Amino acid sequence: MLILVSGEGPTDMGRCTGADPVMGTAFEAGPMAWLVDQIAETSEGYPFIDAELMFCVSKQRLSEVSKRLQPASLPGRRRGKETAYYFRNARGLAQIAAELAKLWEQPVIPILFRDGDGTQSAGRGVWRDKWDSMCHGFAYEGCSVGVPMIPNPKSEAWLLCALKLFQPYQHCDHIEQASGNDAGLEPLKAQLEAALGEPSTAAQLAELVRDGRVDAARIAMPSFVEFRHRLQAVLAAPEKSRGEQSAHGCVGQ
Repeated sequence: MLILVSGEGPTDMGRCTGADPVMGTAFEAGPMAWLVDQIAETSEGYPFIDAELMFCVSKQRLSEVSKRLQPASLPGRRRGKETAYYFRNARGLAQIAAELAKLWEQPVIPILFRDGDGTQSAGRGVWRDKWDSMCHGFAYEGCSVGVPMIPNPKSEAWLLCALKLFQPYQHCDHIEQASGNDAGLEPLKAQLEAALGEPSTAAQLAELVRDGRVDAARIAMPSFVEFRHRLQAVLAAPEKSRGEQSAHGCVGQ
């Protein structure tokens, strides 16, 4: 079994470049990739990153693939430009995963990371719309094992839950109500840096997850729990994630 991830940059899934999915030394795993690795190792009993079983495809390459797809959105559904973006990206990643599975003759689990980037003025249904759009995109390509990874409002929220100075891992739901705007009042990035006592780097955040200071099993925020449950279900019983019923199970899980 292989895992294929795609994110937005070094501070989430990590750094990878080029037209093809890469692993090993060509993939500089970020904190979100290490969270995936924690969950996968607990389930399967072995690490995916160190065993070179986790591949990364760049956001740029995924964008190139996604832009060529037709139709651009799910037929018969009215959706905004933003959720169509999530739908297309999930379709693109599903196609790349299918190619990787054929090349390596192994099943591939695609995991698509995108920040929720919600704001306090945005409707609270926005996160769910994005999750469902990814699920629909995976299902459209016949991929029953796709996993949306969408922090609400952004990846710093998940990390802050574990690293905050007062009662880490406890009472984290309110963090999801924070603005995703870095220019807003008490932005999450500033809160995370305050908890760390210094400006954070991608390498530092990755190491905090890799060494277990950020424990994926203890983060109880709604958006993280939804992601974790979906990944655990796919890892534990991928045969139950096949078909129309399970594809819908990714929606509103």
